Amino acid sequence: MIAIAFVFSASSLCIITFDNVRDYRNLDQKMAESNVLMTSKAYSEYVLRIIQKIDQTAQIILSEYREGHAPLDSIVKSASSIIMPEYLFQVSAVNKNGFLIFSNLSKVTEPIDLSDREHFRIHLEDKRDFLYISKPVLGRVSRKWSIQFTRKIINKQGEFDGVIVLSVDPSYLANFSNSVLLGERDAIGLSRYDGAILSRVVGGIYQEQYFGTVIGSRPYMSALAPDAGVYEAESPVDGVQRFVGYQKLRDYGLVAVALFDKEAAFARSDQALSTAYLIVGAGTFLLALASLASALAIRAVLHEYVIEQTMNAELRTAHDELAVAHACLKMREEELVVLSETDPLCRIANRRRFMTVADAELIRHRRYRRIFSLLILDVDHFKAINDTHGHGVGDAVLVALANTIKTRLRETDTFARIGGEEFAVFLPETDVNGALSLAEDMRQAVSRTCIDAGEGRTVSLTVSIGIACSHRDSASVSDILNNADHALYAAKRGGRNRSMVEGNHTLPV
Repeated sequence: MIAIAFVFSASSLCIITFDNVRDYRNLDQKMAESNVLMTSKAYSEYVLRIIQKIDQTAQIILSEYREGHAPLDSIVKSASSIIMPEYLFQVSAVNKNGFLIFSNLSKVTEPIDLSDREHFRIHLEDKRDFLYISKPVLGRVSRKWSIQFTRKIINKQGEFDGVIVLSVDPSYLANFSNSVLLGERDAIGLSRYDGAILSRVVGGIYQEQYFGTVIGSRPYMSALAPDAGVYEAESPVDGVQRFVGYQKLRDYGLVAVALFDKEAAFARSDQALSTAYLIVGAGTFLLALASLASALAIRAVLHEYVIEQTMNAELRTAHDELAVAHACLKMREEELVVLSETDPLCRIANRRRFMTVADAELIRHRRYRRIFSLLILDVDHFKAINDTHGHGVGDAVLVALANTIKTRLRETDTFARIGGEEFAVFLPETDVNGALSLAEDMRQAVSRTCIDAGEGRTVSLTVSIGIACSHRDSASVSDILNNADHALYAAKRGGRNRSMVEGNHTLPV
């Protein structure tokens, strides 16, 4: 009987203890997988906004160059002053034979053969017109590492006439790490479908030495793999075992990846396992002593009972802590959803929220023949404000602009910051005349706004506004946004501080 009691007690102790440890470990794993997936999704949104802004810049430059409105250097300078992509450090052009014909960094005085560059060969051989993103390369003119965002130049006869190249510092693709808390061995990265690393940050430290490194086969590289997912793997770069969350950017052949250290994720449950071994070992030892003599059997059983009750109390406490951690995780998930749709500076909708609302409204427009209008606003001479007064004053300008405009909108309107100093307003049930009237009201209100720049100085603001209205043939929200963007560009060329409707209808200052 003593032997049976010993085996039963020891088995029960092991089952109860390790079942609780297993539950604790499963919760740690779920928390780690949820966090790494949310981080990869947030990083993919960050990268997507940068790519879309770069492509928009490239298409504006190509459009102006194809129409022959001005020399290429003037077009690049004008486009840069309006769109101001702070992540661009070089814009260049290569002719159809692969020779550099223009760089905004320095005048091209002698031929430089770039026909061996990956991006030139791709556009020469592929008949499609698309944005191509290269591996990091060392520039022969700039002497800097960069990622090349390229589109082919097509002349008026529809023939290949060269390549426009926008060179971007890879570090800008990693600035997202400044907004998240990474552990010492946690990482975020961006790679192409072929495994070439474009950016990598580990523990908040940017790792330039891995530029262009091609990693081995990963689960997300398969064309049949889902657009997002989580798995466990050992890093082919540094050998660390991690949870890996990924999000594909299929339109650009890229994958945004978040990698969380598996050892750190299981630190608490590993500690609980060590404690469980101690408890089981101590309990088993006490039960063994109890079996040696029947005289000590009752005392040993009572002592074991006390130990088991203490262990259960500790495990209940651990369960309570896990419940609190789970509630915090749910709250964090909700906060991340809000943050993913809100501009942190101006506290208004961001581009993602704006596009969601606009896409839904376009569907309603097509079904019920409802009308809506879009406005795009851009702060005039914003770079000069930043350069003269500093980025603190520049941020104050953007906040003041947002507050001024919000007071003039309806509850049904959607106001968003879609990039840098560029804002957009979605106006449901509003025709072009109503949109133009509202745009003028906003423009005049902004022109009356002054910002305190310190030391007795003030900053006056003006904005240029582009307006586009929905039509039956509107293919997508991006098409309408492009129409409004072209109207904004025309307003800038027309002298700024004015509103212009698609088709070059304007109200003068």
